[in-house]
Amino acid sequence: MTIRIWIASIAAIAAIVASVIMYQVVKKFGKGILAEGFRYIMAGILFIAFAIVVDALQTYLGFTNQNIYSQLTFVIKGVCFVIGTYTVVIGSKRTVEKLEALTK
Repeated sequence: MTIRIWIASIAAIAAIVASVIMYQVVKKFGKGILAEGFRYIMAGILFIAFAIVVDALQTYLGFTNQNIYSQLTFVIKGVCFVIGTYTVVIGSKRTVEKLEALTK
C-alpha cells in the first residue's frame, strides 16, 4: 500500500471515531442545543469519511481517467465532500446562532 492509502485510511477511521464520540454525546445530552448541532455535524463527518474511503479505493484500484468507474468514483467523492462540508458548516452555524441567542 502506498502512503496515500495509509493516510486516507487513518483519516477515515478518525472521522468515523469522531462521529461515534459525537453520537455518544448526543445520547447523553438528549434534545439540547448541542445535541441538535452535533447531529448535523456528525452526519457531515460521515459523508466526508465516506468520500475519503472512496478516494482511497480509487487510488488503491488505480483507476485511469478514461475509465468510467474512475469518473463515477470522482463524482461520488466530490458530491460526498460537498454535502459533508456543507452539513458541517450549516450545523455549526445553527448551533452558534442558538447559543448566541441564549446569551442575549
